[in-house]
Amino acid sequence: MKIIIVLVASALAFSGAMQAATNDADVFKARREALMKKLDGGVAVIYGATDDSGGIVKGQFVQESSFYYLTGISEPGAALLLAPGERRYKEILFLQPRNPEVENWDGRREPLGDALDEATGFEKVLRINALPANLTAMLQRSKKAIFLGPIVSAAADMPKALSILRDGQSRVPGTRLENMADLIPEMRRIKDDQEIEQIQKAIDVTGKGIVAAMKSVEPGMLEFQLQSVVEHAYEMEGAQFLGFSTILAWGPNTTVLHYGQNNQPIQETGLVLIDTGAAWQHYSADVTRTIPVSGTFSPRERELYELVLKASDAAIQKVQVGADYYDDVHMTAKGILDDAGYGEYFIHGTGHFLGLDVHDAGNYDLPLKAGVVITVEPGIYIPEEGIGIRIEDDILVTKDGPLLLSRHIPRTVLEIESAMSD
Repeated sequence: MKIIIVLVASALAFSGAMQAATNDADVFKARREALMKKLDGGVAVIYGATDDSGGIVKGQFVQESSFYYLTGISEPGAALLLAPGERRYKEILFLQPRNPEVENWDGRREPLGDALDEATGFEKVLRINALPANLTAMLQRSKKAIFLGPIVSAAADMPKALSILRDGQSRVPGTRLENMADLIPEMRRIKDDQEIEQIQKAIDVTGKGIVAAMKSVEPGMLEFQLQSVVEHAYEMEGAQFLGFSTILAWGPNTTVLHYGQNNQPIQETGLVLIDTGAAWQHYSADVTRTIPVSGTFSPRERELYELVLKASDAAIQKVQVGADYYDDVHMTAKGILDDAGYGEYFIHGTGHFLGLDVHDAGNYDLPLKAGVVITVEPGIYIPEEGIGIRIEDDILVTKDGPLLLSRHIPRTVLEIESAMSD
């Protein structure tokens, strides 16, 4: 994930899962039903983000991605209880209690009842203080608690879901606790048609911003001023939020992978690296283009750019059903740069999963499947020359081979120079 910075000239907010909802409760319900089939009668709890758990950025609430994936709910402090073995309510949504005084300031919330059930797509909606009692009652019947993640390091706080499941287990002797934390990431790794449509829209909007920057870059601009051109284009296309904080770097700054200041003047020569992604309906794009300030690559810049493009094209061709991310995709890009003598200047992985999060959920050790969306982003970073070049594209794995979702965004030397000369 790119680092978070305060945007100087934009009202866009950082968001891995943030945008107007799809309003299709059936989509979220189908995902919950698919997950419950894998729980084998066990009981699971999933928590959403809270106001104080990193869920507020620039005044906007950011829902935890897996919770949104299953519920479509963007309210803070919510929780989901899944119990496929129950006869009556197999899923219950829990929301925070109402506070009329707070609602006078922050907006009205729907009371419990049929209207709220219909709006959320749940047969049963309760307040969060009812979760422990309902969990205990369900564990008495199931005797199996399921932990769905997240897995955290030993130094981190215990996940809330694991804590409440262990508490319930202690109250119901004979209950066993099983770890199934890989279920949701594997579901999220494979995108359905609606998700692919949202990702494609995010990419299309991102392309508008990048092309706007190609046409607007001028010596003397500060980096964040060109950044504002990119993000203003997103807003005008209807994308209210960013998938992550834009990296916009000129010259020597292009060699810093997660450069975040974006405050230096752009000189008359050199390259500008733009790593950015609009978010659409919670789904993020992630595209990088490297462009010459003058509108024309120098011979040295062209030489290096063509090499990175060669590595990119070769790696993209390896994004096939059954391929291994590391051995097939990453090592193909690395091998080309190694053979050209620039392997030491390629200092990161070749890509990552893309979806609700810019670095989306999924296991990189599993073979690629149709429906996976992955980035391919080889790069060369030469500090002693002040040259950093990265080309990043978003690719859908299909049964017929890789589909380059970002192909329409100028990426060859000729395409970039042509776009900048118009």
